[in-house]
Order: sequence, then C-alpha cells, then structure tokens
Amino acid sequence: MRFSNNLVGCSMIATLAFSPASAANLSASFGQADFEMFYAATFDGETTRGQTADDFDYVDLGLSIDRGDYTFGFNFSQLLEQEVDEYSGGSLVGSYDTERDSFSFSVARNISEKLLLTVGYYSATLTVASDTPGKDDTTDTDAFFASLTYADRLTDELFWYGRLGAQLNDADLKVNSNDGVLTATLDGDGVVFGAGIYYPLDDSKGLTFAAEHKDFTYDNAQWDLEESQTLFTIGYNFQF
Repeated sequence: MRFSNNLVGCSMIATLAFSPASAANLSASFGQADFEMFYAATFDGETTRGQTADDFDYVDLGLSIDRGDYTFGFNFSQLLEQEVDEYSGGSLVGSYDTERDSFSFSVARNISEKLLLTVGYYSATLTVASDTPGKDDTTDTDAFFASLTYADRLTDELFWYGRLGAQLNDADLKVNSNDGVLTATLDGDGVVFGAGIYYPLDDSKGLTFAAEHKDFTYDNAQWDLEESQTLFTIGYNFQF
C-alpha cells in the first residue's frame, strides 16, 4: 500500500507579508521534503501495518496579486524525484515510480501591521506505479487550510517570519492488493508550523529561506494513517 498527501511550499505565503500595496508577486521555490507515513489497514479482522519513507525534491511556482486589502495567490507544485520507498516490518519492500501534481488557491489579508491571515483550498493527485501494468495506486486529496504568519524586521537588511496553520483533508484512495482493488475515503486534519528569513536583493526581488513541519492524521473504519513532513525550501521572488 502506498499513500502520500501533500508537499506544499511556503515561500509564496511568506512573501505576502513583505509585499507592498498594489503589487503582484512571482515566486519559484525549490525544496526537499523528508516524508514518513505509518499506516494500519484492517480487512476481514486482519490488520496490515506498514511504512513509507523517502526524501522528495520538489519545485513550487506561485503567483499572487493584490486587490485592495486582499491578496489572491495561486501555487502549483510538482515532484522532481520520481520514486518512493515502501517498508513492511522494517524491511524495504520496493521502490516505485511516483507522479504527483498539486495546486492551491489562497486569499490573504493583514489583520495587523505584522500579522497576516491566509485561507485557501488545496488539491493534489498522486499516482504510484505498480509492478503490474494498469494497477497503479492513486490518491486524490482535497483540503482547506488556514494560517497565521507573523513577520518583522530582523536586521537592517533581513526580515523573519513564523507561520502556524491548520488543514482539513479529504482523501480518496485506490489501492491494488492481493485481494483486489481496495478503495476508501479518509477524513483527516493536520497542523503546520515553520519559520523563515526573507532577504531583499533590491526593491523588486528577494530570496526566501524557510523550514516547515507538518503532521497529519487520517482515520475511518478500516484505515489509520499518520503522516509527517519536514520541508526545507529556497525561493526567489519578483514583485512588479
């Protein structure tokens, strides 16, 4: 069984806190996510336990546009690494080709001089190849999220920010097993926290260095899942 939720870059949301009024912002972020997931699936009274773990490289592209007091953002992300390792009982079962695309839409507003509130929608499609052609595992995820970002000047040239957020997930799984095709819809929730540094190169360009951690839990009558991600990103931002 292979499963993964989301790897969402944080550079675009962070740079909203530093954008001047009536601005648009383009961002390109590259990062690595240390991913780990534990699952327990119970069918016909028998419980199967396993683990999926790997490091993923990914790219995230973002666009944000100011309209009055609100900033509207759109992000698209994609994996650069195309394999995931699966473990069972502590032993490596195999490595499988992986494809994952995701996008998010967000609306942000400053609720004070240094505090930014962001809410949004996230969608992702994950496909993990099977040893048998035509029997790939798939996960479709829809989520709503909200976060608070606090930003302030660190030095004359550097800014820092901290972010705390929550996310509600709905995931549709299709898993091919020895007993046939298994499908399930899982409800989950998660928390995210992180921090970063923004270094302006000039009035329109800057660099973001960030780290975030995410924890998610899912459950229904047959599945129990716990997922954690630690993300490190470097982003380039251009305002116009």
